[in-house]
Amino acid sequence: MSLRQINLASGQRNSSATQYHFGTKVGLIEALFDYRMEAINARRVELLRQIEGQIDDEDAATSLRRLVEALIFPLAEQVKTQGGACNYIAIAAQANGHPNYHAIAQRRSRHGAGLQRLLTLLRQRLAGIPESLIRERFGMALRQVFNELADYQRLHPAGTGGAGMTLFVNNLVDAVTAQFAAPVSATTLQELGSEQRKTA
Repeated sequence: MSLRQINLASGQRNSSATQYHFGTKVGLIEALFDYRMEAINARRVELLRQIEGQIDDEDAATSLRRLVEALIFPLAEQVKTQGGACNYIAIAAQANGHPNYHAIAQRRSRHGAGLQRLLTLLRQRLAGIPESLIRERFGMALRQVFNELADYQRLHPAGTGGAGMTLFVNNLVDAVTAQFAAPVSATTLQELGSEQRKTA
């Protein structure tokens, strides 16, 4: 889709309004991410503040699950609170596969304080897993969450925000928690060692 088509779809009379404000399509996506991520980050920081004083007194499985909730709930709420009308999650899921995604992600990092704190807390609870694998699992989890929420919204356009979605989100939390906690196999450790030797 061209910027001109986007401009027409938005009902702008000025044929170059979109280009004037955003420059390029990537600039438009960056602006969308910036707008949504500010609220998502604030919500994630709020959740982490609520649980940080409690998770040290909980068993490992419970504290890990609560951290994963802080990862997923702010994103799921973007679907729930908008009654299915918000397309941010679907757009973000598509953007993950775009060649310019990493540049976009870097520019929106000012709203990443919640994710950075979350990653630090996860590392503390996954001490037996190598750092590089934790970071890789973190990326896998984010892509999985965006894709699963986008698919749910697409398949249930009239049913977001109800009991069915609550069940779905809790099951997603369970799956991602298990993904983080999964033991690292001897095969993976062997491959990791091989990769590290190549770059040493």
